[in-house]
Amino acid sequence: MIQIKDLNYQIADKDILQNIQLEIPKGVFAAIIGPNGAGKSTLIKLIMGLIPLQTGEIHISGKAQADWLKEHNFGYLPQREEFDRDFPATALDIVLMGIAGSIPLGRRCKASHKAKALAVMQKCGIKEKAQSFIGTLSGGEFQRVMLARAILSDSPYLILDEPEAGIDKVGVKSFFALLKELNEEGKTIISISHDLHTLSEYCSFLICLNRSLHCHTEMDLVNAEMIQKTFGETIRLIEKDY
Repeated sequence: MIQIKDLNYQIADKDILQNIQLEIPKGVFAAIIGPNGAGKSTLIKLIMGLIPLQTGEIHISGKAQADWLKEHNFGYLPQREEFDRDFPATALDIVLMGIAGSIPLGRRCKASHKAKALAVMQKCGIKEKAQSFIGTLSGGEFQRVMLARAILSDSPYLILDEPEAGIDKVGVKSFFALLKELNEEGKTIISISHDLHTLSEYCSFLICLNRSLHCHTEMDLVNAEMIQKTFGETIRLIEKDY
């Protein structure tokens, strides 16, 4: 479980997040929705410790965030991660970056590391591209490589920031089906997305955010009023056009 209490965050005296009180149960497939500028990416970066807390508390699996992070990490697929498409790195090289922090400085990946990475790539449907250079991958293939990298970290939590970016509609559905499978195997998944139609099919828990928290509840309890309060006049943005 992730517990957030009395969280506020500002940039240049501008409120980005206001009085966030939130519990994300263990084992859910949670979606965070809200309009652009709602503070969604800031919230997940605060949860992961990528930016420091200003006020408030975060507890993860019953431990203070700082203590939990000393022993664990998050699997993370950022909104946009740019690689030089001409850099001679293979898909397998990128996936292995998921365990780079656990390998002593100056040591190389062992055969067991590569075997584990290939097994994860198999699960993500991308093993056949293991030796392909990243510049040759499609948008959907690249996202699956990045997902495999996040999974390889062995974190019980997988956090994704608009993972459907750069993927066509068919690819989005198969990608979210894979996330659902990972969730059913025990991972707690938190995904930012604007695609409410896809989320309603695969996610079990919804967090409506627009600087302040409008709701956090089981997906089947969400109603049109909650969505309207979150998006206001921009509600049409959730109906994403591919």
